Amino acid sequence: MLEKLYLIIGCFELFIVFIAVSKYIYFEKFPYQTRTWYFILGTLLFSETLVFLLNKDGNPIQLALPFLFFSILVFFSRKKHKVAGLFLIVPITGIIFSVFIIPISFQYLFSKSMNTIIDTDTPWMGIFDIVFWIILILFFWKGGKWRRRFEDLVQNRTLSRWERNLVNVTGLFLLLFSTAIICVDEMKIESIYAKFFVGFGIIVMFFLETSIIALVIQGNGKAYFQQAAILNEYYLNSQLDHFKTYQETQRETRRVYHDMKNHMTCLSHLISEGSNEEAGKYILELNNQIQQIDKELHTGNDIVDAILNVKKVSAEKDQISFSIEGRLGALKIEAIDLCTIFSNAIDNAMEALKDSSNLERELQIHFKQQQSMQLFLFRNPVSTRQSTSSFSTTKKDYINHGFGLENIRIAVEKYNGQMNYYLENDGEHSFFVLEIILFVQSAT
Repeated sequence: MLEKLYLIIGCFELFIVFIAVSKYIYFEKFPYQTRTWYFILGTLLFSETLVFLLNKDGNPIQLALPFLFFSILVFFSRKKHKVAGLFLIVPITGIIFSVFIIPISFQYLFSKSMNTIIDTDTPWMGIFDIVFWIILILFFWKGGKWRRRFEDLVQNRTLSRWERNLVNVTGLFLLLFSTAIICVDEMKIESIYAKFFVGFGIIVMFFLETSIIALVIQGNGKAYFQQAAILNEYYLNSQLDHFKTYQETQRETRRVYHDMKNHMTCLSHLISEGSNEEAGKYILELNNQIQQIDKELHTGNDIVDAILNVKKVSAEKDQISFSIEGRLGALKIEAIDLCTIFSNAIDNAMEALKDSSNLERELQIHFKQQQSMQLFLFRNPVSTRQSTSSFSTTKKDYINHGFGLENIRIAVEKYNGQMNYYLENDGEHSFFVLEIILFVQSAT
């Protein structure tokens, strides 16, 4: 009975380790909703318990369930290469298996038989269990800052072809090599050579395991700085375009100011001659010229202004307009995070509006601040009608708004914020709404 229960817990642990390796080494994208994970883990435990109750000889089936659940999860989580994802189970098994084999191999160096070690109850598995649960508890209790840092590093990280091939080959080799070590007694070789083989195997497995970790860490740093360089380049280009527009505005302002003396003379003459109607037309024409001087959007934040005005130029080509409500001001938010939030949010909205048949192509942007809480709201019409009760704000995407939302979420969580998106019906029209709440102080 206790052995069966221990097997259920072990299968649960194995599944968690599968998820950890695939996420932090292979960078597989899994659902991040807590409710979804409760369902997956609960279903696994229920299946393990059901096999335990219905099948007295269910050990093989119970051991197979974590592999089956992991394969299904990868298959449905991937957007492409779904079938290829099923084969991840092989190299990942090798990576995990070799970790367990290292202490057993070390113990064999001081024993006569590998089979004796395997068949005898050893403290290794109990130690592994204790270490696993300590790490898992610390991961969720104290690892929030590390997880946010990791997500920030790898938000767009994927293994290159050569990296993936190298990790796959290494995992496959570790699986075969670990199996060979376990079967060393069946090789019928002299004890001294067998121990030399196993000792050499310990060194090889340890080297390959650490090499995989080093490869991933180095690649993470490279991907982060590449992403930061792209965003910084985009931000600098936005600032340059913003500065060019500002220069043009200043030239127009100086031109109108230079002619203002002549305009006032003409108006004075028309009024003195009693040509009030002509004077009124002249004032309207002059007012139109003045309104055309400053075509920029202003939020009070130089970074956001630069991004918005660059996007505005592109939006005008597709007959998309922007409306701004509220003032933003200077905030204690890194430029790269503001760039991530606003660039992705506006790009998503513009993509949806460009492909929409809706005649009112307007992106509404609202700002509201209350003490340290800052609200950004992006709202744009969509052509599809759908009730808000049938639209899930956390599990479903809508039109093209899914692209970049994960990047926005990562940037928002750095400031203990929240991101929410939903469909809103307003009479005959439907709107996609993206709400972002950050907890930041105004820059002084």
